[in-house]
Amino acid sequence: MNRKRVLLTTGLVMLASAAQANRPLTTDTADVVERGQCQFEPYFSSNRSSGMATQRLSVLQLNCGVPRDTQVGAAFGHTSSGGSSADSLSLGGKTTLIELKDGQAGVAVNYGLSTLKSPGTSWSQDGSFINLIVSSQVRDGLLAHANLGWSRSRLARQNSTLWAAAIEWAATPQLTLSAEAYGDDRSRPWVSTGVVWTAGRAMTINAAFAVQTDTPRVHQLTAGFNLAF
Repeated sequence: MNRKRVLLTTGLVMLASAAQANRPLTTDTADVVERGQCQFEPYFSSNRSSGMATQRLSVLQLNCGVPRDTQVGAAFGHTSSGGSSADSLSLGGKTTLIELKDGQAGVAVNYGLSTLKSPGTSWSQDGSFINLIVSSQVRDGLLAHANLGWSRSRLARQNSTLWAAAIEWAATPQLTLSAEAYGDDRSRPWVSTGVVWTAGRAMTINAAFAVQTDTPRVHQLTAGFNLAF
C-alpha cells in the first residue's frame, strides 16, 4: 500500500475513533447518553493543505444509552482524497466511572474497535483505542475536559498516545462556544474553535474550524447536527 493510501486510511481511523465525542469537539466528555435514549450525530469534514489534494470525510454515527451508566454506538465513515477512498466502521462504548456534579469532577472511559475497507478489498479489522476522560465545571456555564488515551493501527503498524483538552462556554441558552487542542505523540497538535446552536428541544447544529500546527498547515472545516430521540 502506498504512502498516500496509508495516510488516507490512518486519518480515517483516527477520526472514527473520535466519533463518540460531542461534536464539534474532538475531545470527549465524561457524560453519557441517558439509558433508553439515543443520539444520531452525522458530520462532514474537509481538510485542506498546500500542495495536497483536499480530503473529504463524512461520518454517520448513532449512540444509545444502556444500563450501568454506559452508552454504546456505531459509526460509519467514508473518506476520499485525490482519487483514493476508504470506508470505516467503528463500534465502541463509553462508561461513566464518576458522575459529573457540581463540585465533583466526572470521570469516564471510552473504548472501541474499527474496521477498514478500500475499493477492491474486503473489510479488515484495523484500529483499537481506549481513552480516559475527565470533565469538570469550572464555574456556571463553563466546563473543562481532558482526555488521555492509546490507539493501535494495524494498517500503519504503530501505537499512538492520544491527548486532548477543551473548554465549553454556554454564552446563551441557545449558543455554546468551545476551544480545544488535541493530538498524538507522532505529529504536531491541532487547535480548534467550535460553536453549537440549539435548534429545538431535540436538535443541535454544530460547526468547527481547526488548524494543525505543522508545515504545511492543514485547515479543517466540519459541520453536522445532533438529533436526540
